[in-house]
Amino acid sequence: MHTVTKNRNPSVTIKTIAREAGVHPSTVSRALANDTRRVSDETIRRIKELANSLGYEANPWARSLRTQRSLTLGLVLPRLTDSILARMFEAAEDRARKHGYQAVTASTRDQNEEERRLITGLIERRVDGLIIATSAARDPFLDELARRDVPFQLMNRASGKHPTVSADDELGGYLATKHLLSRGHRRVGFIVGPLRFSTPVMRLRGYERAHAEAGVAFDETLVVESGFDAEAGLAAASRLLASPNPPTALFAVNDTVAMGAIAAARDLGLRVGDDLAVVGYNDNDLSQMLSVPLSSVAIPVEEMGRLAVDLLLEQIQGGAKQSVLLQPKLVVRASSGPIIAARTGAADARRQRPPKQATRRPPQAG
Repeated sequence: MHTVTKNRNPSVTIKTIAREAGVHPSTVSRALANDTRRVSDETIRRIKELANSLGYEANPWARSLRTQRSLTLGLVLPRLTDSILARMFEAAEDRARKHGYQAVTASTRDQNEEERRLITGLIERRVDGLIIATSAARDPFLDELARRDVPFQLMNRASGKHPTVSADDELGGYLATKHLLSRGHRRVGFIVGPLRFSTPVMRLRGYERAHAEAGVAFDETLVVESGFDAEAGLAAASRLLASPNPPTALFAVNDTVAMGAIAAARDLGLRVGDDLAVVGYNDNDLSQMLSVPLSSVAIPVEEMGRLAVDLLLEQIQGGAKQSVLLQPKLVVRASSGPIIAARTGAADARRQRPPKQATRRPPQAG
């Protein structure tokens, strides 16, 4: 059966539909924008069918003039090459489009001054609000935006008491570390990432909590600060694995860093999943495709992007600022290996070999 669409009638307005449906005009507006947080699915279906039968034609330009809004949202990301961030962005962009908004993207490469410059530029372009996935754990620029009543929602990172949609990174760090400790490892290295950001800080808290719960002393020499890319993972893992008493397992701040750590193990002649356990974070698309599939902490990235848009639009419409904490889960694969009892002599011998010269570097992916 085909739905018959009536010829468009410019005289039909939201108030016309509201009168016919017996609801308030704001309910019609939210239904046409697919606002399932405030309007039921049944009401959305009924109002859309009525609008179609009356020949209603949405006019976003007229709506923009009436509300003095640009119907654009600024989306500020650290990198456009990171597959996890790309999935968040696509989910946020799709959600914005369903609400009648366009997303404008800017990439800061995690540089504070670049973040300030790009956000200022987006505000000058009169975006209606900002979704920011780049903020440092303590970012005075966000305080400035809040004082100026600029609507913004943080995504995947937290800063002070500003509204954010993020995963529970402390829990994620705890799950990864507890998993490695439960498999018999007592020296678990952590390539933690840059500690000026909330995600590494919170994952480190989880790492420390898992050690305390297991009764294993925290060793600060096993925690190495790094960047977020594969080259940083290679350098940090090489440093840890070349130490006199190296770790038998590595937890990496993200999967890209974990791939650099795997390259370092290869250069040392160590077999991932046997001589060395490795766990990453974010569970990106490549994790299960590696020659030794990577154990990783998965976060609901698409849900994060959608929620960030929903909560930002509530702010823009005069609603309260809200934060949402989403739950991560550990995905166990071969890279974290079996439960260990003791290292074999062969494995110990491999650990004593001097590092090989890498013939090529792993590609940067984030």
